[in-house]
Amino acid sequence: MWFKDKHLMTYAQRKQQLRWQACAFLLCLLIPLSILLYFGFAQLKQNQLSEYQEQARSLITQIDRQMFKRRLLSSSLPVEAFDYYQPVYNPLTEETLQIPSVLSHLDPARPTATRPIQGLVGYFQFNAQGQFNSPIWPEPLSAEDLSNPTSEQQQSSVELQQRYDRAKFIYQTLAKSTALQTKLATGLSKENGLYQIWFDVPGYFIFYRLPKVGTERKLQGYLVRRDPYLLSLVGEYLSQSQFDNPILLTLIADRSNSSNKLYNAMTAQPEQLHFLLPHDQSNVRRLVEADIPAELRAQPLYSSALRWPFNNYTLHFTTHALPMSPTLFYSALFSLLLILIILSACYGFYRLSVRQLALAEQRMNFVSSVSHELKTPLTAIRMYAEMLRTGAVVSTDAQQDYYGFIHGESERLSRLIDNILLLTRLNQEDHHGLPQVKPDYAPVAMLADIIRSKTSTLLEKQDFHLNMVIEAPLSEEVDVLVDQDAFAQVVINIVENTVKFFTAEGICDPARRQLDITFRHAEQSHDKLLLEIRDYGPGVSQQQCDKLFELFYRGGDELTRTTQGTGIGLALVAQLVKAQQGQITAHQMTPGLALRLTLQTRHFNKVMPEQVAQA
Repeated sequence: MWFKDKHLMTYAQRKQQLRWQACAFLLCLLIPLSILLYFGFAQLKQNQLSEYQEQARSLITQIDRQMFKRRLLSSSLPVEAFDYYQPVYNPLTEETLQIPSVLSHLDPARPTATRPIQGLVGYFQFNAQGQFNSPIWPEPLSAEDLSNPTSEQQQSSVELQQRYDRAKFIYQTLAKSTALQTKLATGLSKENGLYQIWFDVPGYFIFYRLPKVGTERKLQGYLVRRDPYLLSLVGEYLSQSQFDNPILLTLIADRSNSSNKLYNAMTAQPEQLHFLLPHDQSNVRRLVEADIPAELRAQPLYSSALRWPFNNYTLHFTTHALPMSPTLFYSALFSLLLILIILSACYGFYRLSVRQLALAEQRMNFVSSVSHELKTPLTAIRMYAEMLRTGAVVSTDAQQDYYGFIHGESERLSRLIDNILLLTRLNQEDHHGLPQVKPDYAPVAMLADIIRSKTSTLLEKQDFHLNMVIEAPLSEEVDVLVDQDAFAQVVINIVENTVKFFTAEGICDPARRQLDITFRHAEQSHDKLLLEIRDYGPGVSQQQCDKLFELFYRGGDELTRTTQGTGIGLALVAQLVKAQQGQITAHQMTPGLALRLTLQTRHFNKVMPEQVAQA
């Protein structure tokens, strides 16, 4: 039914239907494209997230490997180095010398083995009886010695006092470890040769081993502060990563993840540690909970527990929302360009279709107008001719009036047909290269004579007054590029159009029955002539001024219009002016309308020397 009644639809209904069809077609293109782009971008984001996760996974693997290497390196320390004095045999003197141990220095940053241990407090050793000594102090210490120091210890030098205070601090810290006290109480049995770890002193790690020194098994190890140790462990590899975003790494200790019963001896749950890798990949720094921006936790990346013996620690990687990668950026740019092309193409096809609908509507109006323009005079001519043929009109004066009417209507029909044929020939110029207008230079005075001769009869018949002004010195200096027949046709069409609309509006003011024609130099260029034809009729709106020269355009509705015409008069004028290398524009006046023709000129005083030379 929709297609069956299509030929009955009005122009507005056809335009509305076209709009809905264009929107439906656009949606059919954009919806699948949007779905495709959505899943494509989601996949690209997932690929980018996978890259970050792979980097985080690789980082944790490196950290685990480095922890294992550190345990191997620290296990390579000789068991004799944990005493203050270390015996060294001198083969030259065949004597055994007692020299300080390599671990006896006070500076924790000094390398032991191949590299320093970050956060190192000091080394320690317990014998089977639970007696404590440290490589930084030459004598064993007990709880009684620490509570009641001797006078020699109190009066010692600054360095000895520092050593004593450090050894005292190590002992007091180790005394807080329930796991260590339990180990001393139950006996020092043989264990894995690598260093093991106790975590039960908050803020510290206790690395220990149970080597056999001579015939006695001892407990040896070193005490480190937890935060610097973990910061060096994590930061070393985190700063070598290739993340494009700031990375927040959170280290969480969880007793429930431990498979070692000794881990459950921790007296308190350690607080979480936060490390930040800035965007510029500079040094990693520790953050407290209050200083962490909320956006750093927007995008979880990866979480994994460390390997034994740190398997009670879990690393969590988070960051900002992932930045747009170059692939994602160029894909988004290409998608935006594709959408713009689709929108532009659809809009272009829609505007083209609207113009075709408007042109079809104008052609229908043109056919209606031409039919009316032809039928009305033909009917009158036929009626008057029939009356004259049958001899119904006896009066000679009446017969002359009828003959004059038939002649006038015949001329009007001839002009209508000539206009249609001329417009057709002009349009054929672009396609077949057959110019119908051949402009040549003519004096301004000649153009003025053409205007007077071609318009005087019509203007006098309608009681119009012609005001023509030629601004000096145009008439003496300038020739204008025109085709005289085409120029006459332009002037006739404009004047007829002016008189027709003036009469149709029924304007009774005699002062407005005039036509002003002015020749002057164009303001933008003195090499061009501006011919202004201004009337004082009803005029048109500025919006209509822009459409006056469109083919088949007529203001108003064809069903209610009272003026005659086909809508090709001013379109023919525009084509004729263009064929003469000119330009025509319409301007709203108060009252009336001004048509301004811009034509090419030449100053003949510039060409006179050439003409003289040719002569």
